[in-house]
Amino acid sequence: DRNPLRYIDDQISFIPERYREDMTFLAGEFARIIVAFFRGQILIGLIMGGLLAIGFSAVGLKFGAFLGIIIGLLNIIPYLGSTIGLLTVLPLAYFHQDGGFVLMLLVLGVFVVVQLIESYLLTPSIMGRSTGLHPLAIIIAIFFWGKALGGILGMILAIPLTAFFVVAWRLVRKKYLKIQPEPESA
Repeated sequence: DRNPLRYIDDQISFIPERYREDMTFLAGEFARIIVAFFRGQILIGLIMGGLLAIGFSAVGLKFGAFLGIIIGLLNIIPYLGSTIGLLTVLPLAYFHQDGGFVLMLLVLGVFVVVQLIESYLLTPSIMGRSTGLHPLAIIIAIFFWGKALGGILGMILAIPLTAFFVVAWRLVRKKYLKIQPEPESA
């Protein structure tokens, strides 16, 4: 049997059977959420890369398409692409042969617009679809976990942690509190 959940169940065999089933379920759901999270991050990184490439090329940054795609892909790891991107493209724009302060501001404007699109449109909708969380819940979770865990680490872990707690709450409601979810109205 190659079921990964069976492997988890075997590893926690010291836990009483009635709790082991729940722990196996939660571990499986957490793994599913993490996979969905990283798939969503890859999709967001690809979209951001495309938007940055178009924007940088449009404002006249040399190698703008290449830099945009690389920076977008680096955003698969939250905030890494933004940090490296700003530290790379702003000096390039300023010292560009036809660049200077104006090109630097244009590049910064592209960067800000793409970051806003990512933060308020892409992440809530793509992560919401892949993890099952409402887009507003994702925005609130990022702020909450960012504060609770002291910054970037909390913001990176916000979606997987929130999705895991939602799954755990649903399990507790259904199994231990005997509260069934209300049927959706038509």
